[in-house]
Amino acid sequence: MSIDPSFSIVISFLGFCWIFAKKVYPMLTQKLDEHIEAVKQQIAEAEKLREDAAAALKKAQEKEGEIEEIITANRLKSEEKIRRLREENERLLKMLRERHEISLKTQLEAEVVKQKNQLIDRLADLILKKISERIEETDYKFSISLKKEDLNKLLESNGKTIH
Repeated sequence: MSIDPSFSIVISFLGFCWIFAKKVYPMLTQKLDEHIEAVKQQIAEAEKLREDAAAALKKAQEKEGEIEEIITANRLKSEEKIRRLREENERLLKMLRERHEISLKTQLEAEVVKQKNQLIDRLADLILKKISERIEETDYKFSISLKKEDLNKLLESNGKTIH
């Protein structure tokens, strides 16, 4: 009996299909199911991460708004402090200028008094010198000694003084 080659191919094919259906197909479907499940878990994790990221972004935006409010409040406080410090500096500068003016005025008055006293002393010396010269020009035979103190006594008796 001779077997037709096409019949042996059909038998071989059916045998292959049966082995494939019993051994390979369940293993293949199991691996595909595991892969599908892993992909589903990855998608679920990605979705959860996306939701977490959206929540974190929302919180970050809220915090950013709060920080902006704090920055604005601090900026206003800083500007107010700067304004008050400038006013205080201006007040202190004005006070220092006034004190300096008073000090300069006092120094100037003291210098004027000093110069006046020096001029009066020089004037007294010149008056004594002139009087001494006049007395020497005349032929009086008596000696007169004029000192500044004597001249002051003479002027005091008339209501005037030379310092």
